[in-house]
Amino acid sequence: MKRKILFTLTISLFISQLINAQDRQFVRTYQSANMSKGARDLELWTTLRTGKESFYRGLDERLEFEVGLTDRLQTSIYLNATHQSFVDKSDSTGTIQSQSDFSISSEWKFKMSDANINFLGSAVYAEATVSGTGLELEGKLILDKRIGNHLIALNALGEWEWEQEITSKEVNNKVEQTSKSKLMATPFELDLGYMYNFKPHIGLGVEARNQYEITTANGLEHSALLLGPTLYWSPKEGNYNIILSFMPQITNLRKSAEEPNALDLDEYEKYDFRILLDFSF
Repeated sequence: MKRKILFTLTISLFISQLINAQDRQFVRTYQSANMSKGARDLELWTTLRTGKESFYRGLDERLEFEVGLTDRLQTSIYLNATHQSFVDKSDSTGTIQSQSDFSISSEWKFKMSDANINFLGSAVYAEATVSGTGLELEGKLILDKRIGNHLIALNALGEWEWEQEITSKEVNNKVEQTSKSKLMATPFELDLGYMYNFKPHIGLGVEARNQYEITTANGLEHSALLLGPTLYWSPKEGNYNIILSFMPQITNLRKSAEEPNALDLDEYEKYDFRILLDFSF
């Protein structure tokens, strides 16, 4: 009996360590686990966002190169591309417009405690994004815990978004334009993920996102809850893994008396699909 218990504990610990070797098992919710020193990853993200008050389709592509600097600190650089096709709700002609944007991001993540051996795993995360239209800074607190095959993670993050504001004035019969950076919004978000690992490299779970949009002009303007399943898979023999996620908008948390059951399809989309491919080398 004692040998059986010891064998079970040994296998559970082995599985836990194998899973923990992976940097992430969710597409939205980050874990405290870090890559080991010298390890390198290449991640490909594709996100499809659909459904607004008028026609809308957004496609986000992200290419990330990630490296472990120490066993506690890792960094990465992202190349981001976004393309949107939409109909302006104020346009009675229904003309489809297109818009594209490109940006570069730098990410830093520091692990403070381990989800396997400490009461809670914890990490802090910082990211800066520069585009042709402005600057975005993001800070994140990561908490998680692994118990056997069960994994739960919670993220609290805040963003600060600056955009270039252009003003025009007439001087000596000539129009002069000036540009200055202005803080436009401070979005806040809570992410919660749960996953059950049937095997060391196969897991099925659920993720929830509670998003807030706070602007400098009007305060809290938007808030929505998205909830949906996440699937994690990695081959038994291979250096890559795949994570799939589908997150529909469940409810608008900033309801109005006129539309108490309406979704917020002005700031957020109705459906969000994401696939993440991770290659280690």
